Amino acid sequence: MKLMRGYRFRREALTMLRAFLLVFLGAFCLEALSAWSRGRGLEMPLTALALSGLIFMLLAMVLLIIDAAIRAHERKHGVQYPAPRVTEP
Repeated sequence: MKLMRGYRFRREALTMLRAFLLVFLGAFCLEALSAWSRGRGLEMPLTALALSGLIFMLLAMVLLIIDAAIRAHERKHGVQYPAPRVTEP
């Protein structure tokens, strides 16, 4: 498997985490609003928020470990850019 360049990986990882966070917050707000409108307590939405936050932190930790491995590989072997493509007229 070919390694992705570090800066590209970080950009993609941050984009993915941002999208996850937006979906996560949107789902939490909908669940909390739904529970509140039915007169229920907020224990279940808060529990879901805590569990999802834990999953979010674990995902961030895995991505940081992968990023550290890519940086170490780039430091050890240098960054190798592909040769420019020759375009035909």
